[in-house]
Amino acid sequence: MRAILSSPLPEHPYALPVAPGTQGLWLIQVGEAAPLGYVTNRSQLGGWVFDVYAHCRDESGRRPWLRTFTTLNFAVAWTVQHEPEVRALIARSTPELTLVAPRVSARRAPTGQQRRSCVIEALVCGGSRGLTG
Repeated sequence: MRAILSSPLPEHPYALPVAPGTQGLWLIQVGEAAPLGYVTNRSQLGGWVFDVYAHCRDESGRRPWLRTFTTLNFAVAWTVQHEPEVRALIARSTPELTLVAPRVSARRAPTGQQRRSCVIEALVCGGSRGLTG
C-alpha cells in the first residue's frame, strides 16, 4: 500500500483528466481531433493496471474495452499507435454522449475520492467490464 501511495501520479501529454485535479480517469485526445477513448486505472495484485475503452458505445450501451496495460504511458501509446483501428470501431458504433458535470456548491464540494468516484460513475460505469474496483 505504501508503494502505491508514494508513487508519482501518472501523466501523458495525450491523456487529459476528465475533471481538473482528478486522477483515475483520462480522456485520450491527440490535438484538436475527436477523442479516441478513455483510460481508467484500478488496483490489481498490489499495483495499478490501466484499462482502455473506445470513445463510443456498443450495441448494449457500454464502452467497448480495448486492452489492459501496466502503465498509463503504455495504454495511451498503444491507443495512439492503433488510431485507425480505434477510429474504425468508433465509426461502426453509437456515438459517445457528451456529459456535463453538475455544479457543486463550494460549501458541499466533494473530497478527492468522492470526486473521483462521481466522475468514474458518471462517465464509465456503463463500461463492458463493470469497473467497480
